[in-house]
Amino acid sequence: MNAIQTIRQELHNTFVERDDVVDGTLAALLAREHVLFIGPPGTAKSMLAEELCRRIQGASYFEWLLTKFSTPEEIFGPISLKALENDEFVRITKDKLPEAHVSFLDEIFKANSSILNALLAIINERKFHNGGMPVTVPLMTLIGASNELPDEEELTALYDRFLVRFLVDYISEDTNFVQMLAAKPGTNGTKITLQELQEMQEEASRIEIPDLIVNLLVTVRNKLKKENIIASDRRYHNSLGILKAKAFLDGRDHVVDSDLVILAHVLWSNPEEIRTVQNIIYDLANPFERRAEEFLKQAEEILAYAKREWADADERTRAGIEAHTKFKKIHSRLAEMIRRVHQEGRSLGRIEEVRLQVEAMHNYILENCLGLEEAR
Repeated sequence: MNAIQTIRQELHNTFVERDDVVDGTLAALLAREHVLFIGPPGTAKSMLAEELCRRIQGASYFEWLLTKFSTPEEIFGPISLKALENDEFVRITKDKLPEAHVSFLDEIFKANSSILNALLAIINERKFHNGGMPVTVPLMTLIGASNELPDEEELTALYDRFLVRFLVDYISEDTNFVQMLAAKPGTNGTKITLQELQEMQEEASRIEIPDLIVNLLVTVRNKLKKENIIASDRRYHNSLGILKAKAFLDGRDHVVDSDLVILAHVLWSNPEEIRTVQNIIYDLANPFERRAEEFLKQAEEILAYAKREWADADERTRAGIEAHTKFKKIHSRLAEMIRRVHQEGRSLGRIEEVRLQVEAMHNYILENCLGLEEAR
């Protein structure tokens, strides 16, 4: 496991119920794209952004809460009085957005027109026009957050520049809530240097995209168009970088079909579209993997049946034999599925992991319900 994968796992452990958000944000960082979090206050949006930057030694971080009264000076720096003496309009950008590698702007859609134009240039072109001169900025990823979607037309361009989008809500599961309460902030954790990150970004950009993935993207686009869900050509083109970054995060040198799942956070515009986008992408990304998950649920139900409290040994044995027969059928179907996966050039994804889980449950039946030698 390389350093970025270790950081990924540590962030998964820290930010419970946020695995997709962590993966998408890391993929955006590797692809030099931008991320939008939509959700109520207190859902660890800024905490994730700050923690991510903390793991990059040498990276500059800028965070700000925008309001309708925010001024360009707060974001881009004050005017240099010394420059004004020479009739030059230059900002002092030290510790401001134009010098940040990672930035978090809360309530980003509160940005007024005096901020918006400069912000768009930084996001789109990585340029900040200072004193009439375009200056290249080091920004890798801008993470925006908002309690709601923009409702003003002038903000449409800003909204579209966030390639990866997440709806973030409060923790739902009690066990995860308890884990969050018990978590202690600390300064430990795996770190990488800014140079190492830049090398990873370069390596991720060289990840191969097979023809299968391109063909699947065409199919995704056509199916979404039939549902009147239209993403721009730019969004589809830039999504290739996110797919490459996802493959890099998983330690592969090429994109596989299961990587397409990350596009469920890329190709929607309105929250009402999310479920449709997810269903289309999940079905195309790896339909075999979804079927394997169904087999796993069946196996869990069979195991629960066999482990019931039976009246006597004979009933327990009959239940074990029945479960053994059903497990053999599941094994056969999984084997056929794996054969087809290889035949179609798809990735196994979680299928092999499911097969091993089913095998472990089957072994439990053999050893505890039947007796291993008798069953064989």
